[in-house]
Amino acid sequence: QVDSLRVHDSPYSVIYNHLYNLQKESYHPELAALSFQTDRETGTTLAIQLKQILDAKGLYVDLNRVPAQSGYKDSLTKEAIYFIDRDNPLIYVEQIDSAWYYSRTTVEAIPALHHKVFPFGTQIAVYFQAPVWQIKMFAIPLWKWLGLLVLLLASAVFSRLIGWISNRTIAPFLQRHLEPAPEVNNAILRLSRLLGLWVGLHLFWFVFPMLQLPVWANAVLVKSLGILSAFFLIFIVNQLVRILFFKLQKIAGGTNNTLDNQFLPLLRRLAFFLVWTLGIIYILDFLNVNVTALLAGISIGGLAIALAAQDTVKNFFGSIMIFVDKPFQIGDAIQFKDVGGVVEEVGIRSTRIRTFANSLTYVPNGMLADQIVDNLGLRVYRRFKTEIGITYDTPPVVIDLFVRGIRAILLQHTYTRKDVIEVHLNNFGSSSLNILLYTFFDVPDWGTELKSRHELMHAIMVLAGDLGVRFAFPTQTLHIEEFPGKGATTPPPKSDRDGEPALARSLEKIGVYFEESGKN
Repeated sequence: QVDSLRVHDSPYSVIYNHLYNLQKESYHPELAALSFQTDRETGTTLAIQLKQILDAKGLYVDLNRVPAQSGYKDSLTKEAIYFIDRDNPLIYVEQIDSAWYYSRTTVEAIPALHHKVFPFGTQIAVYFQAPVWQIKMFAIPLWKWLGLLVLLLASAVFSRLIGWISNRTIAPFLQRHLEPAPEVNNAILRLSRLLGLWVGLHLFWFVFPMLQLPVWANAVLVKSLGILSAFFLIFIVNQLVRILFFKLQKIAGGTNNTLDNQFLPLLRRLAFFLVWTLGIIYILDFLNVNVTALLAGISIGGLAIALAAQDTVKNFFGSIMIFVDKPFQIGDAIQFKDVGGVVEEVGIRSTRIRTFANSLTYVPNGMLADQIVDNLGLRVYRRFKTEIGITYDTPPVVIDLFVRGIRAILLQHTYTRKDVIEVHLNNFGSSSLNILLYTFFDVPDWGTELKSRHELMHAIMVLAGDLGVRFAFPTQTLHIEEFPGKGATTPPPKSDRDGEPALARSLEKIGVYFEESGKN
């Protein structure tokens, strides 16, 4: 017992005097009131209420760590104050006129804190004064065990009721915005049950302090209930994330971008990981683990791992950039460096490409994100550009008829763009006269493009044969004058009028060919 004249010497003497004089074997509340700068009657009430608050919260005061110096100052605030528990900033002692007391803030806050902890009061014990109710099991009277059992049953019933109400109110709202599916209904049902369990748990937590269990039992219950509440909250957020991704999956299914379907599973796993990480950090902080030091250690370790696995980290962030920028999607034909093929899958580390040779290539995402990617799959039209080399002995009239015929072929073909057709005598080559052919195909895939190229080239060859146009190739030709008496070959047309019938017959024949090719 502290001498009444030395109660106000230090934080230790104030707190020790308060707690010592409220123990069962040394119960003197009027002496405990000396720790408060109030009149004796008010101080007695405040001392009892503060002790009940500390016990209900399961707060042990380690007196060996309470400073016994009269001139003590808090290391953070540099003021003459001492906090019993940092998580309860309203409960502390302070130096007033060179004497230590429970602070004026604490004195003002105790009634409100007591009502918050004991909303139904502390008078329930008066109804269980009979000796039979005082029989102890594990140092806890029988009536308190009965109270815990009744409270547990009431919380279970309340939990089921809240779960039923949640399912009746939440399910119709969510089902209106989601695709009807068994997994969606199961997720909504689990969410309703978890909400009921979480609310029932907090009902138990809210009411059990009125039983005034021993401080060790309160400490165990507070920590256990806090951890359970955090886990239930993690599960609830997980179900909400799952339901959210059902909605995102529905939205992604309505878009033309197939990359969204690859990105959503990765994003969902990342969201679950983030929820669990934050939840575990909260639980550790609730258990008074130094989370700051832990995170600092993890950061240093993570930096070391990142330096040792730079390529892996680079590939991970490369995959994120691919999902964000969306340079291509699943099924697109792409070309970069010496790799070309169709994208089949985008993973966390690499992208799988089916090459045009039908082999599989795995390209690290870090490298792919740094490349200039030519997305052939995003072409609206497919260009066809070539030069047709004809011999130098082709008469200008025939060249003009040949060019007109090629234009007519392009206009006649089903898949060519009719507004972009360029066919011109373009340059004088070393061994040929070069005619530029430039147009675009409006086709859905590569196979149709190849078929269209085949049809155009075949038609041009037929036209050339009908007009007597010869294709040139690098060669050396020896020209010999005609010998007297030798018959000359059929002369080419000397005017457009002479060549028109041949051009018309050729185009008619080509039109029939296009019709038959389209049927096949």
